[in-house]
Amino acid sequence: MNFRAVSPSAVASDGWDVVVIGSGFGSLFFLHEYLKRHPQQRVLVLEWGSHHSRQWQLEHRKNSAIDHGSTISKDGAKDWNFNIGLGGGTNCWQGMAARMHPHDFELRSRYGVGFDWPISYDDIAEYYDAAEAIMMVAGDKEAGTVFPGAGRFPQDQHKFSATERLLKAARPDTFFAAPQAKLSTRVGNRAGCCNNGTCSLCPTGAKFYAVENMAELWGAPNLAICTGARVRRIEATGPKADAVVFESEGREFTARGELIVLGANGIHSPFILQQSEITDGGPGDYIGEKMLAFVEVFLDGMDHFDGGTATTGYELSYIDGPHRARHGAVQYWTNNSFLWGGLRLDPPHRYREVLPLGITVEDLLFKENTVVDDGGDVPTVRHAGFSDYAHKGLDFAIAQIPEVFSALPIEAIELRRILPTADQIQGSLRMGSDPETSVVDAGQVHHRLRNLLVVGTSVFPTTSWAAPSLTCAAMSLKLGTEI
Repeated sequence: MNFRAVSPSAVASDGWDVVVIGSGFGSLFFLHEYLKRHPQQRVLVLEWGSHHSRQWQLEHRKNSAIDHGSTISKDGAKDWNFNIGLGGGTNCWQGMAARMHPHDFELRSRYGVGFDWPISYDDIAEYYDAAEAIMMVAGDKEAGTVFPGAGRFPQDQHKFSATERLLKAARPDTFFAAPQAKLSTRVGNRAGCCNNGTCSLCPTGAKFYAVENMAELWGAPNLAICTGARVRRIEATGPKADAVVFESEGREFTARGELIVLGANGIHSPFILQQSEITDGGPGDYIGEKMLAFVEVFLDGMDHFDGGTATTGYELSYIDGPHRARHGAVQYWTNNSFLWGGLRLDPPHRYREVLPLGITVEDLLFKENTVVDDGGDVPTVRHAGFSDYAHKGLDFAIAQIPEVFSALPIEAIELRRILPTADQIQGSLRMGSDPETSVVDAGQVHHRLRNLLVVGTSVFPTTSWAAPSLTCAAMSLKLGTEI
């Protein structure tokens, strides 16, 4: 992958039309549209990490040379996962590309908990289509029965396992092939999914990697990239952000820009604002993510693991409904990989008679869960752990398994573990209409600094049940088109 790399000294020697902080989903999908509309503007991306090719990641068995854990301090048991490197989370994500449900944007007004979003499903529906096309998502043509307008996927769905075919026949209105940004059929040098379960280190290139799969963006003549640039603060005067101060090789440099786009992750973005003394709306507050748990369903005389990708199906019976007033929305997804569970060892010779389920549960976001600048070199994340709202949702989800999966010969059900993180940081710079309780408006523009945009999942007011990557990409495409 070729891009125009610039040195820190060259960055500081001139002004820029746009300075973008970070290069994950939010930044890259914003630039995908913005660069097409403004081919004459000079655009700079500042990335703390380095460029690591997919081959480098495979050889080193990791996505970045920077240990993400060394860049934060934790006050609480909650864990967090993210990637620092060119392409951000598009390197390490699992490829799950679900849309949110229309009612996910109306949690407070419908169910009396959480917050409403200042945008609706309809506001970003066309951009969901565009994001699915860019990432070449493989999905179920019948998805429009749950998600309005969905189903025009560029790739056919991945092959169901025998158990999933039974589930689809029994529950055609709620069980679907899970939308995946992993090819089911080869396209050029991008091969189809090999279903070995190592999605964060995809060996075939089936999964969407921004660094490999957004060639037009990286080749834009007006785009320059400075890697190894850790942003420290944003300088502002009155109602305008003027410049970005970053550190590289032990020195500080300044990049001046007419438009500043903040797209670091949901921990480091609020920390940058705090260090900049830009504290409008409480940057860092309400940080969180959904709960992720793994359950094994032991089967009586039926084999599993013959599906076409690691996560082939998802069951949507309880992603919405009155229960959300009491506990989180629930999504089940059927797992076709031994890496996250399975391979039954007792009794012998029944190795494949088990269905591993992933369960994602919506959680509420609370003000006291926050990112703090405590005077150190890295942000401190204070989080009390998953709330009762999420735990009650998980209890409900497990209790409903016999009914939801009644088409299968279930012998036993066992909760294996609740993961310490779902790798999906949300909420720390949330969007809203009130400048006292939110950082950006419905257009992702800072309430006071009107040339400062915030992109990424940090602007999400709620966690939903769905992986946030596709929604983040759709919102960023919309922003890049309209700003």
